[in-house]
Amino acid sequence: MTTDSTSEVQIDTTEQNEETINVDTETPLKQRTVDSSETTGNGTEPKTQFKIFVYHHTHWDREWWATQQDFRIRLLELIDELLEVLDRDPEFRCFLLDGQTIVLKDYLEIRPENTDKLVNYINANRIQCGPWYILPDEFLVSGEAHIRNFWLGERVAERLGIQNLNIGYLPDTFGHISQMPQILRGFGIDNAMIWRGVGGDPQTAKTEFLWEAADDSQVLTHWFPDGYYVVGFEHFDNPQKTDDDTYGRIRKYLEGWAARATTDCLLMPYGGDHLLIDKRLPRLLKQVNESIQDFGGLSWATTQEYFDAVRERHPHLQRRKGERREFGLNYPHLLLGVLSTRLYLKQLNVDGQMWLERYAEPFSALAWRHGRQYDASLLWTAWEYLVQNHPHDSICGCSIDQVHKEMIPRFDQSRQIAQIVTEKSVRYINAQVDTSRLEDDEEALVVHNPLPWTRTGPVDVLIHRKKGIHPRTHVLRDSEGHEVPLQVKDVERVLPLTNQWQYTQVRFVATDVPALGHQTYRLGKRQTTLDQRQMFVTTVQAAARLKGSLAVTDLRVGEGVLENRFLRVEVNRRDGRLSMTDKGSGERYDGLNAFEDGGDAGDEYSYAAPLNDMVLRSNEGARVHVSIAEAGYASATLRIDLDWALPGALCDDRLSRQSEYADSRISTFVTLASQSKRVEIRTEWENHSKDHRLRVLFPLGTEVSVSQAEGQFDVVERRVRSSESGNGWQELAVATMPQQGYVSVNSGARGLTIANKGLPEFEVLPDGQGTVAVTILRAVGWLSREDIPVRVGGAGPQMPTPDAQCLGRQQVEYAIVPHAGAWLEAQAYRTVHEYLAPFYGSVTDRHAGTLPETDGLLEIEGDHSLLLSACKKAERSDALILRFWNVASTETEVRIRLRERPSGVRLVNLKEEPLEEEGLALDEDGAFRLRAGPAKIVTVAIEFEEEDREELPQSVEKGDRQQVQARKSERSTTGRNGRTNGH
Repeated sequence: MTTDSTSEVQIDTTEQNEETINVDTETPLKQRTVDSSETTGNGTEPKTQFKIFVYHHTHWDREWWATQQDFRIRLLELIDELLEVLDRDPEFRCFLLDGQTIVLKDYLEIRPENTDKLVNYINANRIQCGPWYILPDEFLVSGEAHIRNFWLGERVAERLGIQNLNIGYLPDTFGHISQMPQILRGFGIDNAMIWRGVGGDPQTAKTEFLWEAADDSQVLTHWFPDGYYVVGFEHFDNPQKTDDDTYGRIRKYLEGWAARATTDCLLMPYGGDHLLIDKRLPRLLKQVNESIQDFGGLSWATTQEYFDAVRERHPHLQRRKGERREFGLNYPHLLLGVLSTRLYLKQLNVDGQMWLERYAEPFSALAWRHGRQYDASLLWTAWEYLVQNHPHDSICGCSIDQVHKEMIPRFDQSRQIAQIVTEKSVRYINAQVDTSRLEDDEEALVVHNPLPWTRTGPVDVLIHRKKGIHPRTHVLRDSEGHEVPLQVKDVERVLPLTNQWQYTQVRFVATDVPALGHQTYRLGKRQTTLDQRQMFVTTVQAAARLKGSLAVTDLRVGEGVLENRFLRVEVNRRDGRLSMTDKGSGERYDGLNAFEDGGDAGDEYSYAAPLNDMVLRSNEGARVHVSIAEAGYASATLRIDLDWALPGALCDDRLSRQSEYADSRISTFVTLASQSKRVEIRTEWENHSKDHRLRVLFPLGTEVSVSQAEGQFDVVERRVRSSESGNGWQELAVATMPQQGYVSVNSGARGLTIANKGLPEFEVLPDGQGTVAVTILRAVGWLSREDIPVRVGGAGPQMPTPDAQCLGRQQVEYAIVPHAGAWLEAQAYRTVHEYLAPFYGSVTDRHAGTLPETDGLLEIEGDHSLLLSACKKAERSDALILRFWNVASTETEVRIRLRERPSGVRLVNLKEEPLEEEGLALDEDGAFRLRAGPAKIVTVAIEFEEEDREELPQSVEKGDRQQVQARKSERSTTGRNGRTNGH
């Protein structure tokens, strides 16, 4: 776990030994600020002659204020001209096609005839690109998505036979995650180039520093004081421009950078967004060099040559640890309003990532270990569609409307592939499960667990409605023959691999399902139909026989009340807020799930409250209606309808909200399952208002000073800000923060963790109550505006974006997890991930098989803090890849035993290359021990002896097609708990 240093730069300038801070073992870097007051022997300061490394580049937003195809045509013009100039001018040394390889794909799809020429110039180091596939936003995509982004860039390079740039090039990301240095090092990259999120005066902010990840991994980092968009040579040869616009402009840049330099090396970018090449550059470099002989000399170089030169000088460097999200006077704009712009994109992305990371890849790997072919190409196709939506102007939602319309089919296609791969893998595994114990009228419900620990929880299975499944007529039994209570409801949904759409959803609580494994239940008809008068629910208040008096499970439902063995939830019928009691700790939490709505006079990049804002809360004026939406033995749901009027938009001057109001009904569905430690919430409404921000509030009930939020391979601790600050700055500091799956607050005795599905923005309010505010809607109508009160200057062209108002139907999902103490000790992160990755339920018939009814891939022993992030087949071998990360700030150790005895286990890096010559030691039972330091990412490659692979039935070895033909599709229909959008 790392601590954020967002509000002010925190620099450790203490001396450390070279082994501790070594970035390059051959050229170690020392750690302190360079002393610029050194003098010559006669007491006069020496005149430094600077070596200025100029690299010519373009920054290519694939889509932004224009569509992908618009910018692609510009890209054709750029590369066509670049190739022509390289052909005829040997002095035009090299050009950086940004840090991404997708530009090559986009170009060669139209100009395949230029493949050889383009490849030859890349291999001659006259054109550079990569290592990314696309330049991503760092905070809005998962850690695994960043890893797959690098791999996609590598795959493009391998297909073309080129070498990618080995630079951590991140010139325009809206801040930087804490673990990016560790990710870069995992791909063999020991440097980074960044702009936003860093700043300060020349004495404290140097152009070179050591950026340290949460696990202490370090990369040598260059910071662009004036950004990557530098066009100092632009006005040369223009007789209407003065010396200040040409030579003077360049000297001003150089003198400013010299004051921040740690060596006599300066880096000068020349290029910007979608800019073409400057054919004059060889001549202009010579011209300028004649005018700056007293200062130094310009040379056309590569970024790698610059880093090599810096290392050779062994500078003393500052150390900056953790994420880079700093604000300050004259700092670059961070533009953190993008965390909540067009939230529907964030929701689709999280859903797509979850399907690939938790279902398609792990289940494909499990099926592969049982004999099925692992279709890596298909999985990579899904990843490619998804990652193409991860550029910062795309996933951030800060482009024109047409760009974001074109993102939706990519999300859809990625998810479709992942769902089909998941379903086919599950069917294959089910075909290996021995269900021969079934009676003639029974079906097997097979529950699959995508997480690496044994767990209990609700699961949904969809069965064709014509079968007439009902708890009155049907009974569900576990492997030992015990009856398992179930509940049913009719649903209409289109699923992969079937043309059916009308189903009965069967829900029950699956108990002790093994890690990355399955458990089988038997569904059949009762010998005697139950009494027609029976209600399949247990009530809180007294009830007559057959009407809820019998406690079948621990779940009870009452008047505005849900209760199980762990939690009691009550609805305040006057204001619609929730109260929860944690029975384990005895702590009560009041005032949960109120809604707050305020104006937004900002744009797609920045939230800005109007000067005369009107902030409304649902508990102070909404009309409330409470009903029971669903009740059963497995789960129960209360529905809370709030009729609430909100201002329709901003006034024309954008200083206040309108006095005209739009009526809205917010419907919240509050679900508690049997044996569950969380309350799941789905909120739906029609958005009829413009220019506003809607948040949902969760008060802890006591004051807190910090929050902990899940990030990319890290849980980041951040200070609670007392108020927005930065009077007179270029951009005001903001109190909202990024999150991945959850945010947590605690005051020692009581803790509260809020999980979310695609809601990446939160704030802990300075209200003395530790209130967590999660943004569920931000509605704006402009790509960028110059007149917003929180930022000087635009962030893009001023263009209308009416779709960013997000009018119409909205739906969000989140969960409340109360607990004693802090999130780690309470293992709240496990409860969250069980919510985010529910069981996958499936149906199969009676058949012989080689797998037992209950089975799992592995057992992890020990009191540990490891979380699995990837389970897949290795890219270049037949090894099984498991990747974990340590969620804690202390070292952890585990013993892992697999169902299938491995022949060898190796630690590998993110490129799946061995880190050590010797593999990990194996115990007599084939288990191995794994140790991970604080916030450490650990990847293992597990090898197996092929002769030990189990023999599968001939019909199964021939593939899925014969299985599908042999079994009716109705017997292989699946569903999964918690998925509501056609999953």
